[in-house]
Amino acid sequence: MHDLKHGLYLLAEILLRLCVNPRLRARLLSMLGAGVGRNARIYDCRFINLQQGFANLSIGQNVHVGTACLIDLAGPVRIGDGTVLSPRVNVISHSDAGLAHNSPLSIRYPSEKAGVLIGANCWIGANATILSGSVVGEGTVVGASALVKGTLDGGSVYVGVPARRIG
Repeated sequence: MHDLKHGLYLLAEILLRLCVNPRLRARLLSMLGAGVGRNARIYDCRFINLQQGFANLSIGQNVHVGTACLIDLAGPVRIGDGTVLSPRVNVISHSDAGLAHNSPLSIRYPSEKAGVLIGANCWIGANATILSGSVVGEGTVVGASALVKGTLDGGSVYVGVPARRIG
């Protein structure tokens, strides 16, 4: 039964990508179990690790999720009101070195599903990656191609790999 349910979630994800209207895509995500606020615009993006379906996704009001974003839903992903995810942002909600196939690395690096919290009124630049366990404070700007791991103070600007505060 679990495999069938997971298969249906994967099919729903493919159908979501066929939907051309970003506001309709937001409504469909809401119907599939995600929390989606009013006036959210979700462009063509990819959702992965749908074992829990879309229930791990919470998107606030007036949120813009740009084209070709990748959102991992193994753990909880929360995106606050008024936040913008530019094109090709990656939000990774878990880490796993290969526990399912008994990778020896999984002993050294245990899997976790810490999730990601992006506060209200943030701007995440194109190609940025937000890793599991990260908290992006309210009003924070993350520069293009930055790599975020950990907590970023609100009202600040972060750039680079790893992301460091510049303002």
